[in-house]
Order: sequence, then structure tokens, then C-alpha cells
Amino acid sequence: MTFLQPTYLWALFSLAIPLVIHLLNRGDVRTIKVGSVKYLKEFDTKQSRKIKLNELLLLLLRMLLLALVTISMAEPRWKINTPKAPITYFIEPSLADEAGFMSFLDSLPQNNVKWFSQGFPEFGVEVNPQETVHYWQLAQKLHEVPSDSFVVFTKGLVKGIQGARPLLAQKVRWVVLENEHRIDETIAARNVGDSVQLYQVTSSSLLTDLKIETFTNTDSRIVSMDRDTLGWKESGRIFKIPFVKNDTLDVLIAYDEAHSKEMHYFSASLKAIGQYGKQAIRQQKLDSAVKFEEQESLDLLIWLRSDKVPSIKQPTIAMVEDSLASSLLEKTEFKNRYHLTRKLNIQNSLEGNLTNALASILLPNDTVSQKMNAWDGRVVQEAAMATNFSNEEIGQQRPKNMDISPWIWLPIVLVLVTERILAKLRKQ
Repeated sequence: MTFLQPTYLWALFSLAIPLVIHLLNRGDVRTIKVGSVKYLKEFDTKQSRKIKLNELLLLLLRMLLLALVTISMAEPRWKINTPKAPITYFIEPSLADEAGFMSFLDSLPQNNVKWFSQGFPEFGVEVNPQETVHYWQLAQKLHEVPSDSFVVFTKGLVKGIQGARPLLAQKVRWVVLENEHRIDETIAARNVGDSVQLYQVTSSSLLTDLKIETFTNTDSRIVSMDRDTLGWKESGRIFKIPFVKNDTLDVLIAYDEAHSKEMHYFSASLKAIGQYGKQAIRQQKLDSAVKFEEQESLDLLIWLRSDKVPSIKQPTIAMVEDSLASSLLEKTEFKNRYHLTRKLNIQNSLEGNLTNALASILLPNDTVSQKMNAWDGRVVQEAAMATNFSNEEIGQQRPKNMDISPWIWLPIVLVLVTERILAKLRKQ
């Protein structure tokens, strides 16, 4: 048995209080002088013993009551050893829409199959197939499941890999299923003078791209247009497409001499976003000789200096090299904080889609960045999904503990009632 609040056990020293009171009362005896004991009635020895026995019983009941209350305050927990399964299978919720894969699951032992989702619900529980799964965060919680090893069936989407690769004590086998679905989706529109631009996401397992098409305001497919939405008719259906605002964006690039090349790559990407997306972007560059000062109007800070990254509320991209990272720009566990995971060159800037990744962070309306991320169908290689394994007890499953505090209140009530009845009979 363990205690959640062991500090309260110091209160067990209070058991000495009723014992001290009992001992002090025994010494409080008055001597009365009488002339003769001839006419005094002889006292029954058995009755005397009975009185002493009742006093001791009251003492024990009061000490037991204090002990039970103290133990209850310390919140005792009873360890429960749960049997481990030799292997447990996890299914990413988005695979629920894959009929072929779901039929394959019939060959697996159903009592060892769970959804790879928050809380790891049983396979029979209904889940949301559109849920975005963050692989590394969930992998760090696998120790909560009593099993010696795990097999995770997943689509291996790039958008599901965030943060540092976890170090686990259990063996995890990632099985990345083929995903050749091609996505073409219009996610946003922009009003530019006498024309309208439509933002279209094209995504496959290898590439996610953002395309922009321009149409005149008199195009027959435009059925309605207000400040927030565009009514667009295509294939006999009318779609409501949200508008993106045309505000000017302020971007600050702070760099030192060692990162001047990265500064030029970011500057070129920002120009491409401004020209391609018809978005006004104002760039400001600070070398290491100029002190950084926070600006309320700033929309994005790109920090390419070796000194400490400023803590501001605006989105920030900082240079933090990580050879194990799966993408060029990675979102961290901190809000609005991103890491540039490697030094830039022509090859990784093109392969890592630096411009598109930067656009998804910078574009002012969440419609573009969030929906583009939602439709991102890029898949990582199965080898890139492998988590690091350690023989050390890192994140190993801890024995489950059952709270027995509520069960202690029953004997507390029984002891209290017994003590009160006996005290009333003995008038103590």
C-alpha cells in the first residue's frame, strides 16, 4: 500500500493525546480521611475490573478513530498488478474509412486491438476518422498500456509528426499503409481589385502544393460575393468559400553572419509568397549589431541568431538543428513557435517546400493555413517513423493504484458510533 499524501502520516503522533489524557486522569485521586471503615460497603473486585476494561476500550477506540482519519487524509492507494499482453495492435482512426484494411483486422485478436487516439480506446468504441493524430505525443503515452510490444498501423502523415522523436522502453513497430489518394480542394478566396483569386490545395503522398487561379468578378461561376464569403458554382453545386484578408504583413528577420545564407533563402521565399499570393509583405532585416525590440505590428519573427530567442506572442521561427526531424519547419510544443531543423541549401529548400511551409505559418487567415494542413496528404517513409528504443526504464508502465480512501470512511463511522455509545454509558 502506498500513500498519495504521505505528509499527513505525521498526524499519527496525535495518537499519544488520548493516551496522555488517560494516564493523567489515573493519577487524579483524592484521599478522604474517615474515622472507621467498619460501616463502608465492600467494593466488588469484578466490578472494578470491568470499569478498568471499559476505560481501556474507550481509549483504544479513540486512538483507532484518530488513526483511521489520519490514514484517510493521507489518501492510501492499493497496488494492482495487471497482466501484460504479449502484443497490442493500434489503429489510426483515419483508417476506419479504409474498407480493405478494416476487413484485414478480422484476422487480429480483437481483445488486443485499440485505436491509436487519446486514451487508447478499445477497438469497438466509435471514434472520429477525421481526427489528426500526433504520433510522437501518443507514443510517449504507450507505457500506460500493459503490453510487452506494440504494432501501430498508420497512414504516416507528415502533419502527424511534431516535436522531437521519443525515446521508449517498449518495442514499437510502425506499419505505414500505402495512401495514394489525390486531393484537390478549394480552401479560400481573395478579392483583388476587379478579380477574384481561388486558393486550391493539391495533395498526394509525395507533395502538397498550393495553387492560385484568378477570375474576373463577372465570371459566370460567381453567384454571390459579400465581405466574408464567395458563392462559387461548379458542377451544378454551389460552394461557400471564405475570403482571405488583404492586410499588409510585417516580417522581421534577425540574423548573424553565420546564418546570412538562411536569411537570403527566407527573404526570397517571402517575396515569392507576396508575388504568388498577391499578399503585401513588408520585410525588415536586423543583423547582430542591432538590438531586437518587440513590435506590436509584427506578424512573424524569423530568428537566425545564435543568442537566446525572444519570447513574444507572435509566431516565431528559430534555427534549431535536428538531424532526426522529418520536415524543414517543425512546430514545437510551445504555441506559435517553429524550428528550422537544418541549414538551408537549394536542395532541401525545394524538397522541404520551404515557401509553402512558410506560407502556411504566415498567411493571416487561419482558413488557408489550417485547411491546407487538414488536406495535407504527404506520407513519410516507414523507416522515418521508427521511434528510438532504450533498455532503460524510460516511461515503463507503472502498477495501477486503487484509491481505498472511500472504504475507510465506513470503519470510521462504525468506530465513532461505538465510541459515543460506550462514552455515554460510562459518562466519559
